This record gives sequence, C-alpha cells and structure tokens, in this order.
Amino acid sequence: MLDIHELRVLGGLTQTYFGKTSIKEAGHAIAYKIVNHCDDGHTLEIRYETIVNVNPVEGIQTEQQKQDDISIKAINEAVKELKADFKEVAGRALKIKEFKSDRSGQQPLFDSHLEIFSFNPSILRGKYYRTIQYHVE
Repeated sequence: MLDIHELRVLGGLTQTYFGKTSIKEAGHAIAYKIVNHCDDGHTLEIRYETIVNVNPVEGIQTEQQKQDDISIKAINEAVKELKADFKEVAGRALKIKEFKSDRSGQQPLFDSHLEIFSFNPSILRGKYYRTIQYHVE
C-alpha cells in the first residue's frame, strides 16, 4: 500500500484527472485517474482515447479489433513508463496488477467501445476508447 508521499508522487506523475491530456503526436491520448478503493487501497484507471475513420466496406468490428490491439500496446507502454518514472522519483518500485474483485457482482473495468458519431456512405468517423483498472500496491 502506498504511503502519502508515494501517493502524491503517483498523483503528480499521472496528473490524476481526465481532460488534462490531449491527442498527442501518436494520434491518441492516455489519461489516468486514481481512485481510493474502499479498504483495499487505491485503484489506477488508465484510459486510451482516439478518433478513428472507419471504412464501411471493412466494417466496424474489424476497426474495433485493430484499435483493441493498438490500445493494449499503448496502455502497456504507459504502465511501463509510469513504473520507471515512479521508481526514479519515489525510490521504490511501483507494484500494480490488473484489478480483480472478490466481491460478488463487481467486475473489473476492462472494456473498449467504438462510438460512431458521423455517418457518411464513404467513411464513418468515431471515437474509440478503452479503460483498464489496476490495483496499486
């Protein structure tokens, strides 16, 4: 479990609120959010967002699968960088693992969505996002 100093370091590294990031040169945005999770410590939520153009001939499912692969790689890279930065600043390794709850009915947040907002016969435009939760130790 993180002490107050380590929690502040993590908060500073992640800028713990959505809306602060913008789409970068990579073509996507990564946003972080730290949530106090009951008596189990803290949960780190990492969200990947991007705007996509979908070819109607190929279909929405094909584009979503492509974006799923890209988003998982981007989130894994963000976790890797966050761990390295945390170790440099805090002096110890950051231990995080994907959030799994033992409580009945509570599911981890690990989903992706592709919402189409512009329909055109030749091209569809949409917003893709994926959120993954990690338990912070």
